[in-house]
Amino acid sequence: GEWKAGKKEGRGVVRYANGDVYDGEWKAGLPEGRGVYRYADDDVYEGEFKAGKQEGRGVYRYANGDVDAVFLKQSLDVGEGVKWMADGRRAARLRDGKPVEEISLEEARQTADRLGLPTPSSYGQCSRINRCLCALVGTR
Repeated sequence: GEWKAGKKEGRGVVRYANGDVYDGEWKAGLPEGRGVYRYADDDVYEGEFKAGKQEGRGVYRYANGDVDAVFLKQSLDVGEGVKWMADGRRAARLRDGKPVEEISLEEARQTADRLGLPTPSSYGQCSRINRCLCALVGTR
């Protein structure tokens, strides 16, 4: 990646000793802007970062196949979000990262659209989202 005054700056990739990998934008040595954080346990976060924390809109693709589209502040889920279950047939409304009610897939898509969150474009066509790496697209 790129460096400025001895710190990561611009675009770059870091592989951590624990097996995690961050690929994205950097500012003053910290993740800042858009990036993808791949955890050693196969969970993946793709979204916005600020001062090294997950901040703004983001999508978690869990190793179990579930997908969450959420807002984050200081790496904590805040407000309304949507979860698509790994079976491709169920979804849930999230509040501060916790499921509060099951909703239809159509309502999940509409909620994500209304909130400006990305939706899994090929959801239901893959048995495990993380394995086939279905593309995530913003549908506004």
